[in-house]
Amino acid sequence: DIHTHTGLWEEGIGREGYDGNEYTDPVTPHLRALDGINFLDRGFEEAKANGITTVNIMPGSANVIGGQGVAVKTTGEILLNPSGIKMALGENPRRVYRSQNRMPSTRMGNAFLMRKALIETQNYIKKKEKDKYLFDLKYEALSGLFEGKYPARIHAHRQDDIVTAIRIMEEFNIKAVIEHSTEGHFVADFLSKKGIPCALGPIITTRVKQELKFRTPETAKVYEEKGVLFAFTTDYPVIPIYGLQLSASIALQYGLSRETALKAITINGAKILGLDKRIGSIKEGKDADIIITDGDILEPVTKILHTLINGEIVYEYKGPESLLM
Repeated sequence: DIHTHTGLWEEGIGREGYDGNEYTDPVTPHLRALDGINFLDRGFEEAKANGITTVNIMPGSANVIGGQGVAVKTTGEILLNPSGIKMALGENPRRVYRSQNRMPSTRMGNAFLMRKALIETQNYIKKKEKDKYLFDLKYEALSGLFEGKYPARIHAHRQDDIVTAIRIMEEFNIKAVIEHSTEGHFVADFLSKKGIPCALGPIITTRVKQELKFRTPETAKVYEEKGVLFAFTTDYPVIPIYGLQLSASIALQYGLSRETALKAITINGAKILGLDKRIGSIKEGKDADIIITDGDILEPVTKILHTLINGEIVYEYKGPESLLM
């Protein structure tokens, strides 16, 4: 699952477990998801029980620039840190900071703060060439974007926010991944032309806010037709982690091919994370992250019998009680 908040928003303990957003500053690229994760959160065990072996964990979308993500095996092994810089456009930053009478309170404000931080980083990089002792965690994190070490992973639901995200990243020659991409079907030709990969989902939530007005499981089919590289996401804990396979199953009903549905919960996510040489498919030389089932993984009634990570059994089905964490 390439977009989760596993261990950052812990299940079942309320606000004490909410560590995904730093609500005091709209630009916080120096924050690291790894520093907030509780690896004893039941979400990791639930992921293994549902055949999910790798999750990308990112800060939330309260801030225009929220911090650094990390990709981990669901056993806790760190695969990629940072996996990208989480950014956000649209409703969430506006809502959070409007209530504080601070910028951003509009989409214009979101875009301005994003550009401002990137321009400041460019200036920092130039200054550092002359001062080898200059060091600022905030700009060091963003410098990695300019060096191509990792992409900006930008929360954008609406089609206009998707296009704005790509436009800004092109201005600075920064690699981008669109997170959620709810209205991506409206701009699929544009996404395909620009070669922008997308995390899609969660596709099985209700339309609880304006930005989800045009949410449809058909987006996956449109992406397939237009050649957009995408992978499903649960945005866990927005929906349970077992919703990943269910998302692929539902997309089948709306015209997505079986081959692409399987890729969208396996190799495509690995490609978008830049980890496809190690995970995402069964091949000699790759990590032995494998699930064994009693049937078709795209059928909701199918059980995960065993989950293996690095060739070791990390989950074994022993009846319905084994699903009770």
